[in-house]
Amino acid sequence: MLISHEHKFLTIDIPKTGSRSLRESLCPMGIIDIVGTPYQNKAFYQHGTALDCTRDLEKNNCNFDDYYSFCVVRDPWERYFSFFKYYKSYKERYLNRDKSIDWKEPEINQGKFCVELLENKDSRTVLKHIILSNPSQDSFYCGRKMEVIVDHIAVFENIEREFALLCNNVGIITPTLKHGNKSKDPQNMHETYNQELIDLVASKENNVIKLKGYDYIT
Repeated sequence: MLISHEHKFLTIDIPKTGSRSLRESLCPMGIIDIVGTPYQNKAFYQHGTALDCTRDLEKNNCNFDDYYSFCVVRDPWERYFSFFKYYKSYKERYLNRDKSIDWKEPEINQGKFCVELLENKDSRTVLKHIILSNPSQDSFYCGRKMEVIVDHIAVFENIEREFALLCNNVGIITPTLKHGNKSKDPQNMHETYNQELIDLVASKENNVIKLKGYDYIT
């Protein structure tokens, strides 16, 4: 979650949809007043929903509707597999205490979670757990009646153009979009998914699939 009071915009950062790229591109410009915290139970949580943001803004005497709200969605099969690769990578970085990471409480807890998630389990079992345990993308941009409450839902597959449109709409210069969290894991998505998992994602992410026309393509 990123909020600029001066330029009146905010981002709802759905996990594994390029939110780190937005953060690393916009924060150095000095226009972001609130950068989401990694602590889930705190106000303005990094991956808080639009409803969470509405509540936290109201507590600060601000109105969600006064801000241009922006979020990014992603092919749901690719997104869940991206979680899978991220957890695999983070497990190794935690076990090796990768020096590029500042190992504070959130990072340590994440490392422990990844070890437990992956320990002695096959890839499909892990992927199924990831699909079942992570919120669907529509839960981030919809209200209590599952109505869309953000102004723009961008697509990860065209992120650079979408980012330029965001900057243009809120009247800021478009910086070069940085690309963070790229996985180097060679594991093949289509060799990991089976029909059960393909159908599980299709059912869970039905709304975003219909909204953006996603389909599982082998």
